[in-house]
Amino acid sequence: MNRLEKLTKQLAEKQTEFNTKVEQVRSSADDENTPVSDVKDGMDQIKKFEQEIADLKAQIATLQGAKDLPDSETESDDEETRNDDEELNSADDAGVKKEEVTTKKEETRSGLLGGKNMKSTVAKSKEVTAFLAYLKGEEVRDGVTTVDGAVVIPKQILDIQKVPTDETTLSAYVNRVAVASGVGVLPILAKNTARLASTAELAENPEIAKFNLGEVDYKAVTYRGVVPVSMEMLQDAPEIGSVISTYVAEAKSLTEQYKIGEVLQKATAVKVAGVDDIKDAFNKGLANYTKMFVITESLYAEIDKMKDADGRYLLQDSISSASGKQLLGAPVLVVADDVLGKAGDMSAFVGDVKAFAIEALRSDVSVEWQDDDIFGKKLAVALRADWQVADANAGKFLTYAPATTTK
Repeated sequence: MNRLEKLTKQLAEKQTEFNTKVEQVRSSADDENTPVSDVKDGMDQIKKFEQEIADLKAQIATLQGAKDLPDSETESDDEETRNDDEELNSADDAGVKKEEVTTKKEETRSGLLGGKNMKSTVAKSKEVTAFLAYLKGEEVRDGVTTVDGAVVIPKQILDIQKVPTDETTLSAYVNRVAVASGVGVLPILAKNTARLASTAELAENPEIAKFNLGEVDYKAVTYRGVVPVSMEMLQDAPEIGSVISTYVAEAKSLTEQYKIGEVLQKATAVKVAGVDDIKDAFNKGLANYTKMFVITESLYAEIDKMKDADGRYLLQDSISSASGKQLLGAPVLVVADDVLGKAGDMSAFVGDVKAFAIEALRSDVSVEWQDDDIFGKKLAVALRADWQVADANAGKFLTYAPATTTK
């Protein structure tokens, strides 16, 4: 986890503490047995939380601004102009049309992946250059990374197309572990329940309860597909690398989304029929876990209309949540219904996604040209991974069915 991710996590935790404290102060203000001085202390703590949240936001904005700074150009505009003039003069002396040279220069500047901002990023990587040559059908092997004979798409290309941590997908929260073999066992440290004991002075130290190290069996499965690419596209579209990498990145993201959803459905099943049931599922049995809600669109639409006993909507605004909302002080991530079941299902996972689910990644996205009888080629895409339950106590799977009233 990098610095920016740590600060973002701290902000989410601080926002949760702030919301909890606000609820406590509101309750104490209505309680006649609570001294006014205690309410004042609570208000002071709220102001402190607000300042800490503002400081964290400022730090995150500063770091994000630094990361978004454009890459420096390898040549100044004046130097590029002089080089262009020299090349055009040389071409004229050799009897070559200046229009042809100018066209080639523009194609080079735009790069195989598109705009000017991408040029410096791609040009710095020998691996990217070799990969794009491979896509064009050239026999370039130096600099190309392969896995079992297939070429791995360089991360520089995928990073250009997708933000590395997309908080709107489950893959941003699951525990991903790179594995060196297709089949194996991953050690899992269970939740710590050990406590220290008091002892007399100079007495022998009591033994702390041994930590519980569990195991998760995994077997990497190959997920693959084919991208048809016409010869006309290969010849005429210089941005072919961008098109293919975008397609592959989206296919990978969707694959992970649905496989992680299958794992979350294995959590302890809990039926809920109203606000109180949801609160009980959230409040009981998940202490010391970093809790969040993963909710289907159908259930989200239902909860969005729910109110508490004081007439306040259950869903509250949150700047740190991927959906912009929080439920009971925890972040909310909204997914398609069929990620957690089937269309129309009102379901949700509540708990710690990272502690509950683990992804064993054997090899990243790879591609390989396959011969075909059409005027073009087919690009085979493959991903080897497995998704399993790590800590079964870290979450619950809620199924919502509104209570029926009988007359």
